[in-house]
Amino acid sequence: MVRDLLSVSINQFQSDCLQLCEHHYPTVHNRGMREYHMGKALCRRIISTMKQADINATLVKSPSEENQEQPVFTIETPHFYILVIAHRLDSANLGRREALLQSISAACKQTDTDKPQHLLVISDHWFDRSKASKEIPAWWLGHLPANSDEYIADGIRLQDCAHSLPKSLEQKYALSGGSHEVHHPLKRHGNGKVVHRYLLLTAYYPLNHVTSSQQ
Repeated sequence: MVRDLLSVSINQFQSDCLQLCEHHYPTVHNRGMREYHMGKALCRRIISTMKQADINATLVKSPSEENQEQPVFTIETPHFYILVIAHRLDSANLGRREALLQSISAACKQTDTDKPQHLLVISDHWFDRSKASKEIPAWWLGHLPANSDEYIADGIRLQDCAHSLPKSLEQKYALSGGSHEVHHPLKRHGNGKVVHRYLLLTAYYPLNHVTSSQQ
């Protein structure tokens, strides 16, 4: 049920992204959203979706916009918690990828509750000409997207990646049973075609007993 509700929230959030881009062009279009704003906006959408399903949901932990480099938000319902991590891949380098892994690890270690917990990670990325940038979809999903030809039509030749986020989460932190998705919420003015150069990335995991080989 939680997975389905979060999926609805993500789909609706894509419409939010499109509206943000239209209202704040060219800032969002060129740079994406700041992590704090991206996470806060998604949390608002999740809470709205929960309330429509008659589930009382409250944002009980929100980072400071000024002092939090890596925003982690906590949404509480009577029966479960949702941790939301917002992490921009403004660079596709290994340092930014590793920083996301560390943020997920830290968020999981902070949890201390008898309620079931769910993790939702959101990120975004604008393609550049680097090989590392073109690896991002395969790194995020664990494989190249099935619609790689659509990227080629937009001048983006995706690259496979020797390492992947799903595999790293499983090997380092015993996270499994998750789902990773790549979205393209932005559309071109005039013809409404998908802007493949902008990626909105999401990953969902139910959190049970999370361990780490690094502990």
